Amino acid sequence: MTGSSPAATLLAFPSFHPALAGEAPAGVRFLDPGLADAEAGPYLRPGTLPLNGEELAGFMREFERLRREVKNPKDLALLAGSSTGHFFNDTSFAVREAFEDAQHPERVAARRDKAAQLALCLAYMVEESLLDLASVGELDANFHKGLAESLGLDQDDAGDEEAGSLTAALAGAGEVLQAASLAEEFRPPWRQILPPFWALAPDSAGLFVADADMAASLLDAGILLTEADAGTVAALFPDSAPAGTVFADRVTGWRLLGRTRPMSDSPWLDQPRLVVAVKP
Repeated sequence: MTGSSPAATLLAFPSFHPALAGEAPAGVRFLDPGLADAEAGPYLRPGTLPLNGEELAGFMREFERLRREVKNPKDLALLAGSSTGHFFNDTSFAVREAFEDAQHPERVAARRDKAAQLALCLAYMVEESLLDLASVGELDANFHKGLAESLGLDQDDAGDEEAGSLTAALAGAGEVLQAASLAEEFRPPWRQILPPFWALAPDSAGLFVADADMAASLLDAGILLTEADAGTVAALFPDSAPAGTVFADRVTGWRLLGRTRPMSDSPWLDQPRLVVAVKP
């Protein structure tokens, strides 16, 4: 890319909350799937969200019910694993969606758009739950146990002690670091978030990779090859350029996922977007 390239709206990825995005440069915005408070951060809400009002409120109630039942925090992220978008199998929400598909096959594409929004709402709410945990002075015993299990610590021996030590270390490092550490461990993987994010984000928006590990993997894999020149950096970040070497390329969604060819079941990933990352 050259300095003559037009500036684009950049959305932080994969974080939905500014507190979890590290040092996101000024001007980078956060995708709002329909749940964010516009006054709480630099959010961008797409103008044509398929779900709002009571439908979205029903989803949130289902999530809150399940969150109260979950014992291991890792299970919150696993709720997002359904490829069909029915995150709440055997609930009235999923049954209603399946019934509408059977009665009106033409609504399948619309349901996929709804599934993308629900996936991102779920990821947003998982992050919100982790921020809530980070704001608590002492994490409860269930969380200690879940943390130990997710890290493979031996509960029969020193697992509880090791988990407690790790949690204490995180807590001593400050709330923002603790929240970011919890998100790294417990939120859905970025490859799981990317397809619905690509579907919901405005066509003109690019991605700013806010996760250092993800940026390193993209650079190591040769997916981002072009080092941005000074003009391009200035156009992308007119308020304050990030420290470090910036890479910027237009990439399809399936390529960003590490695929070698388009995905027939996800045609929206064929659209290239500007992807920007800072070399760690």
